[in-house]
Amino acid sequence: MFCYQRSFGLPTEIVTAERFWALVRAPYTSELIDGYRQSGDAALKRKLPAFIFQATFDETVSKKGNKGTWRCQAGSRLNGLCVMDVDHVEAHPLPLPKGGMIEHPTPKDYYDVWQETHPELFSNQTPLLSGGDGGRLLLIYITPSGKGLKIVFKARLDWGNLIDNQHAMAKVLGVEVDESCKDASRMSFICKESDILYLNEELFTYENEEFGKKYNELYHHGKSQPTLDFAEDSSVNPHLAAVQGAGEDQPPVSGGDGENQLAVESLTYHGVPYSKIVAAWVGDKKIEQGDRHRTSLVLADHLRYITDNDPKLIEQILRETPFVKEIIEERNEDISTTVKSAQGYEFLKGIPKRMQQALKSVKAYPSPPQGRDVQIVNSATSSNQTSLPSEGLGEAFLPFDKWAEELQEMAQYYPCMKELFLNVHPHKLPAVWFSSAALFGTLMTRAWYHFWYEPEIVRRLNYSIFIIGDPGAGKNVIEKFYKKIADPMIQADQCLINAVNQYKEGRTERSTSTKAQKGEALKRPVVGIRVHPARTSTGEFIRHMNAAVETIDGMPLHVHMFSFDAELDNVNKQNKGGDWKDREIMELKAFHNEEEGQMYANQESYTGMFNIYWNFIYTGTPYALHRKVNQRNFGTGMSTRLAVIPLPDKGTAKRHQQVDPAANETLKTWAYRLDRVEGEIPIEPLNDETYDWQSSRMEIAEFNGDKADRTLLKRIPYYGIGISLPFILMRHWDEWQESRSLTMDDRDKRLCRLAMEIQYKCQQFF
Repeated sequence: MFCYQRSFGLPTEIVTAERFWALVRAPYTSELIDGYRQSGDAALKRKLPAFIFQATFDETVSKKGNKGTWRCQAGSRLNGLCVMDVDHVEAHPLPLPKGGMIEHPTPKDYYDVWQETHPELFSNQTPLLSGGDGGRLLLIYITPSGKGLKIVFKARLDWGNLIDNQHAMAKVLGVEVDESCKDASRMSFICKESDILYLNEELFTYENEEFGKKYNELYHHGKSQPTLDFAEDSSVNPHLAAVQGAGEDQPPVSGGDGENQLAVESLTYHGVPYSKIVAAWVGDKKIEQGDRHRTSLVLADHLRYITDNDPKLIEQILRETPFVKEIIEERNEDISTTVKSAQGYEFLKGIPKRMQQALKSVKAYPSPPQGRDVQIVNSATSSNQTSLPSEGLGEAFLPFDKWAEELQEMAQYYPCMKELFLNVHPHKLPAVWFSSAALFGTLMTRAWYHFWYEPEIVRRLNYSIFIIGDPGAGKNVIEKFYKKIADPMIQADQCLINAVNQYKEGRTERSTSTKAQKGEALKRPVVGIRVHPARTSTGEFIRHMNAAVETIDGMPLHVHMFSFDAELDNVNKQNKGGDWKDREIMELKAFHNEEEGQMYANQESYTGMFNIYWNFIYTGTPYALHRKVNQRNFGTGMSTRLAVIPLPDKGTAKRHQQVDPAANETLKTWAYRLDRVEGEIPIEPLNDETYDWQSSRMEIAEFNGDKADRTLLKRIPYYGIGISLPFILMRHWDEWQESRSLTMDDRDKRLCRLAMEIQYKCQQFF
């Protein structure tokens, strides 16, 4: 047996044959690998699940105190499998068995040659010359880069430990082994099915208990270095590597020597040695045991910004950093893996603040990139990003082109998207998507779901959306869709509004007409009017909200109030006084439907406790946003509850716009369908996606000591679900109608992930 991790930071899980094929056949896997090969963006590769072939893991306790089958060497249980990496095969000419040479071989070329020269390694029917079954190949696949091979085989006890086996098999196959695979906990990013060159089904059931008994304890104590020296000559046995100098007391592989140190000292950044910059970055405080690996990972990340992102140079610098040398000497720390991990982190547009401060202290100021002014941090409160651009709202910071490309692709699969995006500039698509999703989601107010955090709580589709654009940027497009999509609520409210107006007219008539006074007593209508303008009294709002209750599946359920205003400044103004004063508290509590209450002496006011069910969408200018959320109130929590999406001032007015007569009817049809949705919506695939997305980024924020980033990340998964779910439900409408289930696929998860990426980036920008 072997195991896998769905994402970095999660516990391991056992791989069955069914799970293996599901992972390698998933469209999501192919999309990430193809994207990585085209772009070279290591962040795409890091999103892949990873196999751990060489061990399974006992339950251990993480640094945060959580129990789980974590991928750590101390909890490893060796299974007798061994994995070997062969990187950049195209750089090594390949001799052919019958003469000749392939100058730039592909991974497939290597596989074809091995099948011809070592058929005994592939077939269970052919005994190995040494006897026994050790050394048999079980899996060969092309790595996500497309330039390497991953080889899994049965380890042999007489060959030694894992790295010894790798060296021996490398001798047999005529390749060089990558020593980074020496640890039992080594992970291997998965491949897509078409990249599997060879697989023996025994892979899924193989277990060699003798191998584990011999080596488990050594690996638990970090002893994974080679135990054997390998001879250059393998002529003694054409199929097996000759080994000599066996011994358990081989010294650990050293992390560096005097020549390496001299080379590092000669390397500089803007005339200042890297060693001096690193010393300033580390500071005077000693890096304590337990913090060294994490700190080395952060340092490797920050060095990317001043080394042209050169992994070899970063590793060279790390190896000569004192606290890193300590862990190399103590436990043969794998620094190349540390550097590889850091390479997968998101690359910021500006140099991280801690590195900027180090550069400033040693007077190694960076040159501004062409076309952008970069400011060095002058105080602990300064931003570590570049100054705001003048060419447009977020244009230089936010990947509008990438988002537009993805949304336009999604529009081929999700109902209503084509109609929403008609005649809309590509850079305005995120604003249209978020606002329309909030409208559709509010219509689904009679539905609920269970989230992975505190799953016993019933969660509702809650939205707090601000669409921010310069004057004349075209914010009216949001108002246009509001009137179309919110029609079920608006129409349902109309008869209730008429009842309230008749009651008010009746009371007025009672005060002026003797005849009217003799009539039956007037009774205030109990109405759950849902749509509330900015000019609404608090008393009326609370009264309507507490009246808007429906019975769903035998359970009383509050339906959401809703507000839209085309001018955020109107909302700000109404908030300054009158009956609608201090509504920020309700806005805050609406996001998680928190409890509120009132007990006034006024006979007209509602008395008692209640929860807030209220969604709102406002459009406005950056100045209106500043009046709403600023330095004085940033810490209230409003900033992390809001989805603030830019609406760039892009595109010109067209004289002859494309007209689709059926578009309005399509939007209206789906609005009325979603208005009838009720009950629990199963969202487990979205729970998995949001948990994985948040966990990986929270870990990076922890590494960087970035409290602000951690705070922003905590509520983003709710928007990932809330923005994507209405469209996912529309896509799987027939299934939902028939069985109240949603069989989501990788495209649905991509949509959820896109919503989180947009929300995250926009929060960072604002």
